Amino acid sequence: MTVHTQPAGQPYSLAAFIDLPEEDGYRLELSRGELVREPAPGPRHGRVAARIYRVLWQAGERVGMGEVFFDTGFLLAEDPPTVRVPDVAFVSAARVPRVTPSRGFWALAPDLAVEVVSPSSSASDMQRKALNYLDSGSREVWIVDPGSSTVTVYRSRSDIRVLERGDTLEGGEMLPELQIAVPELFD
Repeated sequence: MTVHTQPAGQPYSLAAFIDLPEEDGYRLELSRGELVREPAPGPRHGRVAARIYRVLWQAGERVGMGEVFFDTGFLLAEDPPTVRVPDVAFVSAARVPRVTPSRGFWALAPDLAVEVVSPSSSASDMQRKALNYLDSGSREVWIVDPGSSTVTVYRSRSDIRVLERGDTLEGGEMLPELQIAVPELFD
């Protein structure tokens, strides 16, 4: 197994990050030039992410509103470089680039970024990611927490809602066909 380390005080360049080989058991991201290693998610995480993918596909991609992505990197900033890999993402049809690079990432923030909380995730890390997506141009971010069966919906730094059992997650203007009871993501 290869473990990548970063020399103290030396930020990774985007080119160096792209050239890194995959690391068994970990997901790699780049945050302001800093290499971020997260343990690979487990089955519960994967099950919830798969349900969200299916829901987004049914509400968006199936009807031509855009494309849904699973574990795909997005270049949110170039200097310093930031590459985030949301668990699930949606990009509206008007914003899907015509050319897909064989290596590297699309230089855009997804319209919707979805992060499923893992046991290794801290609340501050998840909030930081949500704000990073919003500041980079995402229209909405969902932080989905299987432990508490909640979905925190970020629409801006001041429009943040926590949805619980009994609430309905809606896609709004971005995904008008999306309406799902929160428990359906977890049960």
